[in-house]
Amino acid sequence: MRRAFCIFPPPGTGKILTRTRFAAIVRQLPAGPGPNAEKEKKMTRKQSETVKETVVSSWSNSRNYMMAEDEFTGIVVGKEATGSDYVITNGVVSPGAVIPEHYHKWEDQTFHVIEGQLEARIGGETHTLGPGDSVHCPRGVAHFMKNTGQVQAKLISYIFPGDWAEEFMAETSRQNMSGNRDLALIEDRFGVVYL
Repeated sequence: MRRAFCIFPPPGTGKILTRTRFAAIVRQLPAGPGPNAEKEKKMTRKQSETVKETVVSSWSNSRNYMMAEDEFTGIVVGKEATGSDYVITNGVVSPGAVIPEHYHKWEDQTFHVIEGQLEARIGGETHTLGPGDSVHCPRGVAHFMKNTGQVQAKLISYIFPGDWAEEFMAETSRQNMSGNRDLALIEDRFGVVYL
């Protein structure tokens, strides 16, 4: 039986926390304005503003982006369907290909493996992921994945909030196709930092 796990190690502990402990930590986070207060303000919504409609989507109808030479991501459920609360993406990673190490300043991301095998390094800990496994990457925690299997790995990713996800993917895809990477622009505009 495969297991699902949530990784949220407090700095220096490397511990895997339970959902209850994770919720307790989130409640302790400071609520005051940070250096990105204006962008964060745009990402905050009242419960009454969130979308409460059924959304049906298909992997085959997703808008696809080339995130790296052998890694493609598609938007399955976009921000327009969720009021920017979240975005659901699919991903295909070829054998031997990697999702480069990076972290998100403004979003949390959860991955769920559908097919294939990946080696994931999350916050300094390495894990082997296969079909049915999930991993949560809180904002600010570096993550890297490599397809260590012989077949394509297929993932579903949930990004919370979903304000910048599709624009980030479109810009990254544009840069990859042109061969002209501007990581400073990616960090400044979308809060994604490549290591």
